Amino acid sequence: MIGYLIVIFYSILGFSQNYDPDFFPVGVWSVKGNFRSVDDFLYDVNTAAGYHHTSFQNLKAQGFNAAYLSYEPITYTLDTILDIAEINDIRVIPAMNNLHNIIAQSNENPPTSAQITQAIENDSISRMMSSPQILGYYLYDEPLSGWIDFDVLQNARNILTDMTADAPHPILSTWNYEPQMSYIDGYLNLDVLMMDAYPFEDGDPEGDVSDYMPSYSAGYDLMPFSDYINTVRTNHCEAQDRPLWVVLQAFGDLESPENGGYWRQVFPKEIRLEVSLAIMQGAKGIWYFLYESEYPYLLGLLDVSGQPTQRLTEVIAINERINQISEILLKLKVSPDQSAVAVDKGEVKLHVDVTSQNEDKYIYAVNTNVFDIEETTITVAKSSIGYNVLSIIDMNTNESISFSETSETISFVVNISEGDGNLFKLSNVGLAIDDLLLNNVFITPNPVFDTVIVHHSGISIDKYKIVNVVGKTVKEGNLPESGNLNIESLNSGLYYIILKTDKASLTRKLVKQ
Repeated sequence: MIGYLIVIFYSILGFSQNYDPDFFPVGVWSVKGNFRSVDDFLYDVNTAAGYHHTSFQNLKAQGFNAAYLSYEPITYTLDTILDIAEINDIRVIPAMNNLHNIIAQSNENPPTSAQITQAIENDSISRMMSSPQILGYYLYDEPLSGWIDFDVLQNARNILTDMTADAPHPILSTWNYEPQMSYIDGYLNLDVLMMDAYPFEDGDPEGDVSDYMPSYSAGYDLMPFSDYINTVRTNHCEAQDRPLWVVLQAFGDLESPENGGYWRQVFPKEIRLEVSLAIMQGAKGIWYFLYESEYPYLLGLLDVSGQPTQRLTEVIAINERINQISEILLKLKVSPDQSAVAVDKGEVKLHVDVTSQNEDKYIYAVNTNVFDIEETTITVAKSSIGYNVLSIIDMNTNESISFSETSETISFVVNISEGDGNLFKLSNVGLAIDDLLLNNVFITPNPVFDTVIVHHSGISIDKYKIVNVVGKTVKEGNLPESGNLNIESLNSGLYYIILKTDKASLTRKLVKQ
């Protein structure tokens, strides 16, 4: 996925018969990074097993559910890798380097069907097709017009189709040349579009997403990161009814003696901003480039010694937030009428749950400020909703949001963390909290240094839970009769305390000093 300065990248992958359209990948690109030269790893089953057991176990604990393997897992290590992936519930995309290398030479020496078939057999495609852990197979990188004979690539795809009971469905993964997507799609009949967008180039100020790629890598003016994802989804996904997966910049400094530096290190909150904007624009899968690398000039989420970086710490929190709402995100489509919603700060999109009877409406709002929490006012036209809104729910915290309305609009005010995105449901169902609960439960002091008191006169509260702004539970248990909770051990910041009765729940904001 990384190459020379002016190179425009694409890659073609295929789905196995076990592809699940309800699966929202939160994946890394790639496991084992660029360790392609380590022959002992490729040919030693025990080494491969030990490494993947640790890696997949770590990935699962870090909130990932998918991984691209950048090397070719040869025949007698593949079964071991897939067994370990199944144990840890990680879906994988192995490389198919034999077929890749043959096609890469196609301009000079067009391969025969027999050669491609042999390459597929060497890549053990039949074995991969039978595993539920295979999300897809990596076929080719950079199928750019003028670089490759597309008839040959189409021939390879047809052979793969003939070899399987269910036709494998290719994925297009593109870097920064959207006009060629339709051209390639005409040859490969894609089911999923997978695109790269790395907005932070050398010299960019922190949080600058005004370009979706280094401006000098394409030789022409580039549109903003968010607009580009929107353009790709609109032009190449909506009419074809296929999902969009986005591979995002999550690496450190990128510079080498050959290439020089053209991307800069990405900061943790910038990764959160990338993810938030991609989800707001309708992404149905998030991939982080890069997990690990052996090269000091290409730093992944792990450093060169395999230790976690601050970027990984941030990504773990992001993953937890995505996984909380991934089932909902898969049901949503970006509304074609975005004039109906507005925000005074950041960016916002109206989404529709096309699986619900009333086509429930959701709003995804993003704070594009990576330095400060923003208080944001969101306004939506009633005419775009189609039903009476009785409550607004923050889907990550289950907090009910107060709102005001006129004859034409609904407005509500929210605080969104640095670079973060929040999903809100406009519900036609009233809250399961009666007036007594609303009026008689409150917390003091707020802000608080050490002990907060939950006042609940006449109300029996069974349990409490305190979550941070990314939805992670930091403290929970049974509420003492006194209502006193010691939170001295929590870091300073904004939290939400969720109080539960036998019939309802109530969420209150809590500021720890």
